[in-house]
Amino acid sequence: MDTDVHQALKEVENSLRDFIGYALKNRFGSDWIDRCGASPQRIDHWRHRRATEVKRQRAGAVEDRLLYYADFYDLSTILKKHYDDEAVGFSD
Repeated sequence: MDTDVHQALKEVENSLRDFIGYALKNRFGSDWIDRCGASPQRIDHWRHRRATEVKRQRAGAVEDRLLYYADFYDLSTILKKHYDDEAVGFSD
């Protein structure tokens, strides 16, 4: 895949992560990740991926936001779970 296209897709996906995190934090508060609609097993998987990245990345910055370790289909699950919740605003 062309590097520019790959980078653009990564930026769009991360913008979606930011939007989801912002909307759910506004709706549910600081414990929004536990109420996001993903299973506890999926959330544990994200935590494992983050911990692995921290170990791998001895120098430099490591992304701390847990949602950045979710797979793209996890984002779809979250969006579908909260789509009709007007307080979240996904359907807008």
